[in-house]
Amino acid sequence: MFGVVQGRLSKSPNNQLQWFPQDCWQEEYHKCERLNLDFVELLDERSYNPNNPIWSSSGREEIRRVASETNRVIYSSCTDHIIDNSLLLGSTLNHVLDYFEVSKELGCKIAILPLMEESEVTEENFDKYVSTVRKLCNSTNLTICLETLLNCKTLNYFIDQVNVKNLKCVFDTGNRSHTSKDLSKEIVFLSDKIGHVHLKDKNKKGENVYLGTGKVNFCNIFKSLKEIGYNESFVFESVRGNDPIKTMEHNIEFINFFRSEVENE
Repeated sequence: MFGVVQGRLSKSPNNQLQWFPQDCWQEEYHKCERLNLDFVELLDERSYNPNNPIWSSSGREEIRRVASETNRVIYSSCTDHIIDNSLLLGSTLNHVLDYFEVSKELGCKIAILPLMEESEVTEENFDKYVSTVRKLCNSTNLTICLETLLNCKTLNYFIDQVNVKNLKCVFDTGNRSHTSKDLSKEIVFLSDKIGHVHLKDKNKKGENVYLGTGKVNFCNIFKSLKEIGYNESFVFESVRGNDPIKTMEHNIEFINFFRSEVENE
């Protein structure tokens, strides 16, 4: 299945990259239908937004209604809240537990925890994060996917230490390209620990760029994913360009080309 991060099919104010489309989120489901994308990856913002529909029963009902009306599935969600608020704080932990509950009620299969910035895993807090993530995973039957800049060996070790069945990782092609010289080796090394893929490209400066104009070799990405038998979800988390819909049409055509090349080898 293919999805898109919420907000990437709409123009954002001041060219904000990660942005919740407060006044037009319903329209993105209709855009997904026209683009033949399967789902919208729901976004819990860095700062708690009570007007985000995930946080009210009526809002969640509206999400389900629009998804049903457009024949889209509800599949994944991501909480950016922990980027600005350490997951080791009790208040943040409670927020994430609530986020799991609403994600489950909506019918999500995957919940993404971006362990970055305020929630970055370091040598000093490694053990605390292992126990915290284990506690979170044990609180839900959702598949929890970690998004982190840890090198693949440390990430693999972290998941092994948590030691629960419902913990995987997100392989973000753009972010991983900025920290690794060989994404193919990382994919093969992580193998069945990869539960979700974000499609993104970055240049040598680490800036997000149009797919195909940065450092990511998408042909090699799909070869490696084929090698490990990956058949889970893909989500476009790429730049919008001047026209988000035209940019997404390009993204879809671009990715389908390389998938087809690899599949027909």
